[in-house]
Amino acid sequence: MANFLIKDLREIAKGFPENLDDWPHIPCPTCTRGALLPVSDSFVVEESVTSRSLHDHDAWEPEWIHGGFHCVLTCRKETCDRVRVIGEMTVDWGGRHDVQYEQYLAPTMFFPALPLLESRELCPSGVGERVDAAAKILWLDPNAAANRIRAAVEALLDDRGVIRTKLIRAAKVAKISLDSRISTFKTALPQYADAADLLLAVKWIGNVGSHEDVLRIPDVLEGVEFLDHALSLIYDTSGDDMRKRASEVTARRGRPGTFSIRVPF
Repeated sequence: MANFLIKDLREIAKGFPENLDDWPHIPCPTCTRGALLPVSDSFVVEESVTSRSLHDHDAWEPEWIHGGFHCVLTCRKETCDRVRVIGEMTVDWGGRHDVQYEQYLAPTMFFPALPLLESRELCPSGVGERVDAAAKILWLDPNAAANRIRAAVEALLDDRGVIRTKLIRAAKVAKISLDSRISTFKTALPQYADAADLLLAVKWIGNVGSHEDVLRIPDVLEGVEFLDHALSLIYDTSGDDMRKRASEVTARRGRPGTFSIRVPF
């Protein structure tokens, strides 16, 4: 099943164009289904003082321009909270005949944070708290966000009863690696083997985020997508309910379960 939330977030990660009408679909953190729209009179983009000071340099090029932007976003639903976005502005070669140089707007923070999980309502509290922490810093520090997503995997295994520590000697306790915990989960609950494989991939992304400064937002979003699907496989019981209802309909051969009047069949 396509994860449209992740698809939206990947488009946002590409940055915003100058024209507000061309901004991508931004999911609302209040209702999660509505689209946030930029309030045009709140949009401010400005070149930094440092950047302006370089204009007199003999080698100056438009690509040297940099600064910031901020804007208020509102959902189509009036009951939803407003969202503020701030970010960086740069200028680069546009590659179009009508425009040589274009501004590029890269968001670095949304407040409140944008939602990350389609399956957020399925999360145990410990998992949800760590994902929410990742959402707050994703756009500014994707490596740190990846570490929090890894922590969400640890919390998920806590919720499923997979132990974190073991006694190795008298009064000596050792921490069990996340690899081992995932393996234990997969062995003990083979019906969740596919989910365990997804969690292992999330762990590896989190490891890189902890030890190397190489992850970018799309890399973290891939881990979020894996976690989201694992949550659905483990906690979503709607499929079981649907199969039960289908069996009941089949047993009745399609007839309604109750009748307000007696029907001739």
